[in-house]
Amino acid sequence: MTTDLTTLDPRAGYVTIINTYTVSPDRADALLDLIVRATLETIRFVPGFVSANIHVNSDRTQVVNYAQWKSREAIAAARENPDVVARMREAGEIADGFMPVQYERRHSVAAARDRQASA
Repeated sequence: MTTDLTTLDPRAGYVTIINTYTVSPDRADALLDLIVRATLETIRFVPGFVSANIHVNSDRTQVVNYAQWKSREAIAAARENPDVVARMREAGEIADGFMPVQYERRHSVAAARDRQASA
């Protein structure tokens, strides 16, 4: 596992893709494991990939992969990569549904350290 954490910097110009999978609760762990494995073994080596964060909701019916890429072109090229396509197909065999949406970060707001510092 890498020790680098995702940096959320709106000035970086990254494109964020949020992949939302619907899944039956009894298959959530299999989907999570596959997405983590696919990211570690394949996706992180694809040109233009920056980072990914994988989440599961509390009732285990949705898995979300929040990924940053250097550009829309990098995402499009990844979708043509046979290794990536194979991994996406595997995820589709476990999940009931899948919805990818691309976003451009506009703002990031950090928590205030103390009330006077934020005034």
